[in-house]
Amino acid sequence: MKIRVVLITVPLVLSAIALAGGFVLVWRLFFLSLLVLLLSYAWTLLGSRGIDSRGTKVPEHSQVGEWFEREISVVNRSRLPKLLIEMRENTDLPGYHNMLAFSLPAQGSRHWRSQVFCRRRGRYSLGSLTATVTDPLGLFPLHRNFGENKSILVYPATVELPFFSPLSYYDSGHSPTRWLGTEISSSAARIREYAPGDSFNRIHWRSTARTGELMVKVFDPERSPNIAKTIWIIPDMHLAAHLGNDDQSTEEYCVTIAASLIKKYVESGTQVGLITAGDRPYLFPPETGDEHLWHLLEVLAIIRATSRVPLEQLISGEIKRFAASSVVVAITPSPSLQMVASFRHAVSRGIMAVAILLDPASFGGTASTVHTA
Repeated sequence: MKIRVVLITVPLVLSAIALAGGFVLVWRLFFLSLLVLLLSYAWTLLGSRGIDSRGTKVPEHSQVGEWFEREISVVNRSRLPKLLIEMRENTDLPGYHNMLAFSLPAQGSRHWRSQVFCRRRGRYSLGSLTATVTDPLGLFPLHRNFGENKSILVYPATVELPFFSPLSYYDSGHSPTRWLGTEISSSAARIREYAPGDSFNRIHWRSTARTGELMVKVFDPERSPNIAKTIWIIPDMHLAAHLGNDDQSTEEYCVTIAASLIKKYVESGTQVGLITAGDRPYLFPPETGDEHLWHLLEVLAIIRATSRVPLEQLISGEIKRFAASSVVVAITPSPSLQMVASFRHAVSRGIMAVAILLDPASFGGTASTVHTA
């Protein structure tokens, strides 16, 4: 920008000096500087014509931790070579930058591929391209846009949770506090090979002896009426509850845990509901199936910790929705006495209440949940 101002100012100064003094040399310098400006502008104008660009289709959704590939093509349909082209993909996807500078021969083309890594959940735009063509002096850069930005939804990451099993045996006469045990129904649906994370008390010893491989029993919840079939996931999105920044924040960990639990139980055939609040309240009654799973993950992809509704208010306000023998799992980095009171109220109604606590001290806070009872 400074060079352009200087070079545009030079002809004006030279013309003033030439008019005042009438020196031939000054007039020649004036016309030379004017010619440079005109040639630079013509260079940029001709260099931008005949360029076409396109990219491969942007997927509608992805997930944190996944990759997908973009292929970009730039074609010169002119008989003139194109020099000093800078191609940039327009996106707000965190951590992704796709820019390349090159030249094109007459009627030539350039193709390249880029790997897009999804590092943060949310809804982003991707797909449009901007070509910047300029003259050798960089006086008149010209921008041309190609294509339109498309929306891509990045679902939160999910992790396997083989050892988390609140949906355990409930027997009349047992306290709800025992529902976290590993008791199961004797109604086995089938036998399969042992997988890491399987409980040893599910090993079917007769089949193991017969096959020589560890075999475990698989239990069908539909054939086991004493196993709770409904679970409610309640991630805490209260504005004042969270600490940390970006990926290393209690907000992101809270969402990842909630998404992992939802995926775990929906895929197992359990009815899963979601209650949370961000910019607005969200309530999804318990259902099963892949469509329900993706609806819940979509909410968790876009929700932010902007709610002014504390966790205990969410639980207390919806407690009538929780059927007896259902399970309520709350995820929070900020437990309170009010939350404990709401849990006790839920337990008194025959509901199992589970709290997953994130330790604020691990995210730069001063308090700790390590010794929270």
